Amino acid sequence: MKRFLFVVLTLVLISGTVLAGCSKTETSVAPTTAAPAITTTAAAAVTTTAPKPTTTAPAPTTTKPAATTTTVAAPKGPSGKLTVAVADFTNESTDPCNLESLWGWGYFDALLEWDKNGNIVGGIADSWTVNGTTITFKIHKGIKFHNGDPLTAADVKFSIDRFSDLKQSTNPWSRYISKGYNQVETRVVDDYTFQFVQDHPEPSQLIIMAWTQILPKNYFEKVGQEEFRKHPIGSGPWKFKELISETSITFEANTDYWRPAEIPAFQTYKELQVPEQATRISMLKTGEVDMIQFIEADKIKELKAAGFKEFAIGVPGTCSLVTQGTWLPKAGATSDLRVRQALSYAINRQEICDSLYAGYATPGGRFYMYPGSYGWSDALAADPYDPAKAKALLKEANYPNAFSNPTITCYTTAAGGLSGGTDLFLLLQSYWQSVGFKVDVKVVDGTIFNNYIFNGFARFKGTEENIGWIGCWNYDAFFNSSYHAANMYCSMGIHNGGNDPNVDALYLKATKESDPVLGAKYFNDFEVAAQAMGINIGIAQTQAYSIYNPKTIGGWTGRTWVSYWDSTNSIQHAK
Repeated sequence: MKRFLFVVLTLVLISGTVLAGCSKTETSVAPTTAAPAITTTAAAAVTTTAPKPTTTAPAPTTTKPAATTTTVAAPKGPSGKLTVAVADFTNESTDPCNLESLWGWGYFDALLEWDKNGNIVGGIADSWTVNGTTITFKIHKGIKFHNGDPLTAADVKFSIDRFSDLKQSTNPWSRYISKGYNQVETRVVDDYTFQFVQDHPEPSQLIIMAWTQILPKNYFEKVGQEEFRKHPIGSGPWKFKELISETSITFEANTDYWRPAEIPAFQTYKELQVPEQATRISMLKTGEVDMIQFIEADKIKELKAAGFKEFAIGVPGTCSLVTQGTWLPKAGATSDLRVRQALSYAINRQEICDSLYAGYATPGGRFYMYPGSYGWSDALAADPYDPAKAKALLKEANYPNAFSNPTITCYTTAAGGLSGGTDLFLLLQSYWQSVGFKVDVKVVDGTIFNNYIFNGFARFKGTEENIGWIGCWNYDAFFNSSYHAANMYCSMGIHNGGNDPNVDALYLKATKESDPVLGAKYFNDFEVAAQAMGINIGIAQTQAYSIYNPKTIGGWTGRTWVSYWDSTNSIQHAK
């Protein structure tokens, strides 16, 4: 979600994305409305070099006018506490192999990263070289984990081996670097050189390296998985301090972070789980918290009028509906494409944007895509509001008489957020009932919702509770959604959405293409074919906002283009 919110969540996660330095001659591309695309060179070795961060803070300078000495003080270190209220911790993951750990983006570092233009750049890897099917990473020297151990290629291999083992990891990205997908082997060449060997060249596979958090091999093996999840350590800007289940999680600033400019301004970061929106708002107003998340759009306007500020996080997001297992008999009415199409035409998206989102959204929304993202075209725009067409499709499908169970069952959480919330589904229920649908909206807790949306790497057997059910995916989109899309639309996907071999073939064609222009075209072909399946219904193009107190928070200085959890160390004190 950005990573899944995955959840949580998260957890985040490039039209023409250029993988920085993926050609021997680096080329600067002028910004366009489309995000950059992934490029590669098939034959010759290709080297990418990212700017090398310094490992030490600049030494204080001194001047000696006459007989006196003036010393310029070193920059002030982290101070104070930042407190944030969110709606739901969901699966409370502290380990990237447990679904996804959004919190982990604060205390782990990744092998590669994204820049604000959607290009892949160095993370703990200073550079990488692509030579045929072998990708060689040069690891930055001088990085230390929070326990003082050096980060080396052995830690990278350990992390990738564990992350790509589908018996150990349930992270939605794990499949796409696994041996069952495109991994032949991983190698430690020396302490600071790591190699990933592919079965076939796949330029977009570097995307997964930007989702791969690096864990300390020695510490993990010493304490074991259970203890690691209770007391995780990484090399990131925050240090994990404490998790009180369904209550709070606390981090402390890593003052020895290997990127001095990214050391947090606050000494402590504390996140509180506060399901009730009214309570979160009250806590912000009374000063109990400095910031709140997952607030309805109409409340954002009220809070702005009261002197609080909004801050947009990430690229434009999407609110879309997910229908699962529609190829199975248990799916009921949603097994019929005409029924799924009728569900879409019956939705008044503009009214939802104007009312529920109070003008903070526009009609549309495609799973993890937005206009200008990798592979986008106008062919992916949402269906128009056409209740007459919806009724005609239902008549053609002989709904409800043709189905033993014609009820459309939806699931959401009371807290909203990723699940869309009850208000959204009550609106959808009214639209659908008005054209003749029978609709049942079920409110479940966050853990159940996550288990429904994320089904692991096994295909449905035909008896699962949520076959044919409709849920919502309400989260940030991303520069390049190649692997997000595979999870939704392909038969290998962890959402159990698609089951069409022709769509699978189009996906493989797009991801194996080395020419970036053709790759984007093929990915659009895949997306258009996937949209025709009617298993993902776009509702609105949205934007995630943090609402904060300007008396305590002065703004953000970096990484807001990925997700909120990537950017917490860049939050600054108010001046």
